[in-house]
Amino acid sequence: MTHIVTEVLNLRPVSGRIGVEVVDADLDLLVKNQTARADLRRALLDHHVVVLRGLYPTPEEHIAIASAFGTPIAPEAHLPTHPDHPLVCRFDSAVGYKADKWHTDGTFRDVIPSVAVLTMRTSPATGGDTVWANCCAAYEDLSNGMKVLLDGRKALHDQGPDAKAVHPVVVAHPDTGLPILFVNDIFTRGIMNLPPEESDAILPFLIRHVSRPEFTYRHSWSEGDVVVWDNRSTQHYALFDFAGQRVVERVHVSGGVMDAHRLEPDEHESPSVTEGPW
Repeated sequence: MTHIVTEVLNLRPVSGRIGVEVVDADLDLLVKNQTARADLRRALLDHHVVVLRGLYPTPEEHIAIASAFGTPIAPEAHLPTHPDHPLVCRFDSAVGYKADKWHTDGTFRDVIPSVAVLTMRTSPATGGDTVWANCCAAYEDLSNGMKVLLDGRKALHDQGPDAKAVHPVVVAHPDTGLPILFVNDIFTRGIMNLPPEESDAILPFLIRHVSRPEFTYRHSWSEGDVVVWDNRSTQHYALFDFAGQRVVERVHVSGGVMDAHRLEPDEHESPSVTEGPW
């Protein structure tokens, strides 16, 4: 498999359309070397997911890795945290935590975390993989007609009475400008500026579309692994297919408001007659 060599890091793609691994990742380098940290940020923007195997970071080092991407922020108040490190969110399957639906973290807020850094602390013997999907690739592969239909649409994201937000169905990545298909299975309730019957038909299609295998990377965890993902341009799904305990710890990085991606006027032309098998 082709390697990608940056100024400091050696990267290896982990799937066709999302994700790279830092080969022989060096924890000390990633925490202290500014060139390596800049390369890590660029790799995330280019590939959406970065895999760092066998790092075993301390909580302090975990937070330091996250700080390469921006300002680490505290978890939502209702989420469990590390007893000694309030910036570290600790998810333990033994107390019933699951994330086994496709989602982007925090879309029920106006501003979502920009980046997430997850490390495996206790891994089951088998199972418990996490899958990520590239929502830029998902948008790219929509038909021209669907892109026109979604232009300017907005969707409601809802986790309860005090956790609701409205986001464009297609947002522009704040750093790359790439369009992102921004609806997910857990939080998105409907497309607000479509008739309900049309929203009920189109939203489930979009949610299924994002999870097509060709947009995804599936990570089989080992204890000490760290995976970084761009929380704006991806969705993820944690498989609940294991026996025993699974403990992961996550640090979020602050984000900003994401604006709608809008089509240029010439992109509103009728779809090509060659679209489709007929």
